[in-house]
Order: sequence, then structure tokens, then C-alpha cells
Amino acid sequence: PPQSRFQRAQRAQARLRSEQEFGAVPHSFVFPRGRPGRSLRTLCRDVRRGLEPFTARNLQV
Repeated sequence: PPQSRFQRAQRAQARLRSEQEFGAVPHSFVFPRGRPGRSLRTLCRDVRRGLEPFTARNLQV
């Protein structure tokens, strides 16, 4: 069924809101270099858990 003008406007507004929210969140990749010590691994794990809604728990290729 075709959408009404109101439905199209609502969908466009929702799409714009979601793009703005997604763009406001920082995105990054962390590439390990060498072997980190135990304390650094613990710190990295704690930081990832703190940022977990916006980070991947495990990245695999």
C-alpha cells in the first residue's frame, strides 16, 4: 500500500534523527601492536566494557 504524506514525513524525520545520533557517537578501530602487559589488557577490557553499547566486543576478519 502506498504511504500517506504524513507517513513519509515521519519516516524521513526518523531517518534524519537516527543518522544524527549515529554520527554524534565516536567510532574507532583499535589495532594491537606487540604484546601488551596484564595491566594494559585489563585496562583495555574495562574501557571496552564502559563503552560497550558503541563498540564491538570481538572483532574478527
